[in-house]
Amino acid sequence: MKPILVFDLETIPDLTALRQLQRAASDESDATIVANAHLDEQPLKPAFQQIVAIAAAWITPDGAMRRLTSLGHRTWDERQLVKKMFDVIAESRPQLVGWNSSGFDLPVLIYRAMVHHVSVPAFYQTGTGRFQNYRYRFDEDWHIDLMDILSNYGASAKLKLDEMAAILGIPGKIGVDGSHVLPLYQSGQLDAIRTYCESDVLTTTLVYARYAEHRGWWTDTHMATFESSVAAWLDSQSGPTWDEWRARWQPGSQILGQLCEPAPDQTGW
Repeated sequence: MKPILVFDLETIPDLTALRQLQRAASDESDATIVANAHLDEQPLKPAFQQIVAIAAAWITPDGAMRRLTSLGHRTWDERQLVKKMFDVIAESRPQLVGWNSSGFDLPVLIYRAMVHHVSVPAFYQTGTGRFQNYRYRFDEDWHIDLMDILSNYGASAKLKLDEMAAILGIPGKIGVDGSHVLPLYQSGQLDAIRTYCESDVLTTTLVYARYAEHRGWWTDTHMATFESSVAAWLDSQSGPTWDEWRARWQPGSQILGQLCEPAPDQTGW
């Protein structure tokens, strides 16, 4: 089995590209540029997003979450972040997991790699079959977009990550959501953005664990290992976001296992 890399991006509008697209005057304010862009479409297309943070969690085949962190240093520029993400993919060839990652995160990474002249040939390499690659929508061995899959590829309504978290009893977004990223960036609060990105990765990781259990990929042993590793990671973190996570998150595999014990067969089937 492949290792699993759960990831998320935080982005802001690419003002340089938007100014060029809008043929904006040099004295046009950033706020006006962004407002004009949102008049045309909500939300902005992936091509007009600039990455300000990438976070990822590493899960081993036994279910243990070995690491969850923001990539690079807070001083890194966008090119360094993008290159690091693709380097991690090239070195380990993990199974990628995200939420709306087919529709947003991966396209943004590809566009920004092109903007910054980052060559990523390994990302496009295939497995033994022509459809075994990170970009093929229906190959879960390489890439799982949980939002896309759980909606049956759009046949059902697609949920927001926070909605899915509510269904599963996962804490979800705490204090910050995507609408806060640009103001936080403009006020220099990059650490808050990185923490928010890590929190979304943790939420996505917990959703993935439930999906893996649902699919039969993970046993009770996997779930117990996973939840123990998540609890240990949370205990190692400091700050109000993680304090709230510790207060609100309740590991559930043992309780669920007791609730789901099969009743005696009285049907005769």
